[in-house]
Amino acid sequence: MVVKPFSQAIDPAKVFEIQNQQYSERLLMSGSVPAGQTALGKVNVSNLGHFFSMFVTGTFTTLAMPAAALVDTGVSYLSGQLIDGAGQRKLFNDRIPLSLWLSPGRRRDATSTTVLTDPIGNNLFYPIELEYLFTANADIMIEFYNSSNQTNYYEICFHGIRIISDMVFKNRLIPGGGARRIAENRQRRG
Repeated sequence: MVVKPFSQAIDPAKVFEIQNQQYSERLLMSGSVPAGQTALGKVNVSNLGHFFSMFVTGTFTTLAMPAAALVDTGVSYLSGQLIDGAGQRKLFNDRIPLSLWLSPGRRRDATSTTVLTDPIGNNLFYPIELEYLFTANADIMIEFYNSSNQTNYYEICFHGIRIISDMVFKNRLIPGGGARRIAENRQRRG
């Protein structure tokens, strides 16, 4: 006889209800920040539902031109301030170097003229916890600053769970769903 210790604790109907209203999703933000400037990166959460971020991974370049040649120095020139676009709420006290919250994050850049002697790039990316609920239709934003004298690049991926809104789940926002819902309501009223 097989013992199923969780069979008494798990209500399949409840589990399926929860499972059908959420799924794993990743939101990618990528771009560049010109030398000595700030830039705003953003990704939209969309109207499908709220996005519960669980962790973040990312990469960034470390390019500078200390002499006459473009060099990948390994120094983290990019820093960022994470902002919840709903209400413009800043989630960090100040801009934080990307190397502190996208560990290891730095990637080797092939455009460097000293690519053979540049610091070794990172092949493994460790997810960093970032638990935060972003509302539907909001933007996840990062205000970047580049302290280098060269353009640097970034890619940041927010890993989380899409919590489908009741409107979508009940077929109201699905294309054609609104018209179908209106027709069903008219039939019920007679």
